[in-house]
Amino acid sequence: MSDTTYQVISADSHVIEPPSVWADRVPEAFRSRAPKLTADADTDRLSYDEGVPLQPVGLLAGCYRDDADQRWEGRWDVDVPRAAYDSTFRLDEITRDGVDAEVVYPTIGMQFFPIEDVEFQFALFRAYNDWLAEEFCGAHPDRFFGLAMINPEDGDRAIAEMARAKEQGLVGAMIAMYADEENPYYDPSFDPFWAAAAELQMPVNLHLTTSRSRTKAFNFGGKKKRPTPGEMMQIAAGIQPILIDLIAFGVFDRHPDLMLVSAENDAGWAAHLLESADFSYRRVMSILDGPRSEHEPSHYFHRNIRMTFMRDRAAILGREIIGTDAMMWGNDFPHQTSTWPHSDALFDEMFEGEPDEVRSAIVCDNVRALYGI
Repeated sequence: MSDTTYQVISADSHVIEPPSVWADRVPEAFRSRAPKLTADADTDRLSYDEGVPLQPVGLLAGCYRDDADQRWEGRWDVDVPRAAYDSTFRLDEITRDGVDAEVVYPTIGMQFFPIEDVEFQFALFRAYNDWLAEEFCGAHPDRFFGLAMINPEDGDRAIAEMARAKEQGLVGAMIAMYADEENPYYDPSFDPFWAAAAELQMPVNLHLTTSRSRTKAFNFGGKKKRPTPGEMMQIAAGIQPILIDLIAFGVFDRHPDLMLVSAENDAGWAAHLLESADFSYRRVMSILDGPRSEHEPSHYFHRNIRMTFMRDRAAILGREIIGTDAMMWGNDFPHQTSTWPHSDALFDEMFEGEPDEVRSAIVCDNVRALYGI
């Protein structure tokens, strides 16, 4: 049992995986396809499978740059600090931010979900999960709590990997936010995975910008057109129909102990969504053909769904509707949208006028309860 005192825990932080994670750990048959770092004249580039582009190096650890100095291009040795992949060096950085512990998501690996070769994909996932558990979190297991990358479409393999991750000390599973377009998460074929997650007490996390479908994959540095400002502001809205469909099609009725996390999609929108969805449940759904959950949507949001955000005063003001227990703060370190190293000052602004117990719940207590920290 850890003797660490927790007052602030980030529910959404990230590692930046060095390419050696895969070069050293994937089976020999896949090493030629594993992520590589190459140097062009103007920037270093990450890619896998003979040229599929990954995130631009300049954006990987943008929290170290001022607003006017954000950029796409960069060099690994300049733009990726050791604290992004070495948890011992990371301790000083989170302490500087007033953070005691972090729940850790990947960065580079987030773009592996569209890979169609499932054998290759699971090789990448397993290598990452091993490195995260053994090296990054394993060095300081009372300060860093990792989430295993998993594709639930291959049910037996996914369940086995989730159980293995639990044994390794990882505290939850991360799947793509967008499922394959022809295989939505509310389909009964996913029920064994949801049941296993509930039984293992492994919350399932759906993080912003992750997609099983290439048509919805958010490719910062590849051939797709970069989003417009309006499109950027709409990215976080994509989680809303996903959650409503999971509710409406009875996933949480069939699996009442399943916990699902909407990561980095903010939460202020939930107040309006819940009011609207509950009204539709009572007034509209009864005259439509199709699915209908046993309870109003707000029932499941409060019981089964948790949401992380960085800056969301609207969510805190809407807590009477959303539910204080449904919200968790994250610093998003070391990405360009991170609150680091000013998180404590941000708390004073976001929680102005709120009871101390509300602040404590959102910045610490809720994440401890969810992940068993």
